[in-house]
Amino acid sequence: MNNYYYKNSQTFIDNTLEIDMESLYGPFLGCVKLGGTILDIGCGPGRDLKYFTEHGYKAQAVEPSHKLAQFAREHSGCVVHEGLLQDVEFEGEKFDGIWACASLLHVPTNELSSVFKKIATIMHDGAVFYCSFKHGEFEGERGGRFFNDQTLDSIKEFLPSNFTISKDWVTEDKRPDRDERWLNLLLTKN
Repeated sequence: MNNYYYKNSQTFIDNTLEIDMESLYGPFLGCVKLGGTILDIGCGPGRDLKYFTEHGYKAQAVEPSHKLAQFAREHSGCVVHEGLLQDVEFEGEKFDGIWACASLLHVPTNELSSVFKKIATIMHDGAVFYCSFKHGEFEGERGGRFFNDQTLDSIKEFLPSNFTISKDWVTEDKRPDRDERWLNLLLTKN
């Protein structure tokens, strides 16, 4: 997967950097105190990272693609840890919000539970976690990338017991040339 983003980083930036995500930011940021800390998992070119910072939050990110991490640092002015979430250490740091927009869908199902558990360990109690997956039941390669599609029922089996689903909804893809549907979740850590 990382090789896909290495070879196609400029195309990915061009296709995603200017997408209006306001309808997704609203429900998430409505649950994060102004000035709070946000971790953007799989930040890509840093579109969301930059938005959070410009709107008064302290944001940083994790991005496995070297080229995208480099671009995101320059675009957002934020700290971007390079690597997979599973490999990054936060030295006891905890966040008020976790944002994983269209990123955890690249995690194989046999690793999802452990990734969700790691996310829980870096969240304050009462913190909010947004994530999105392509809606459906598919696991495998499409277009040179690995995808793990989920439904509301299927994702529940991977969530730790200290996560409550605060909101779930399905949206259409924001890119004009796509007809995919997305499962969106807002989770609260108890």
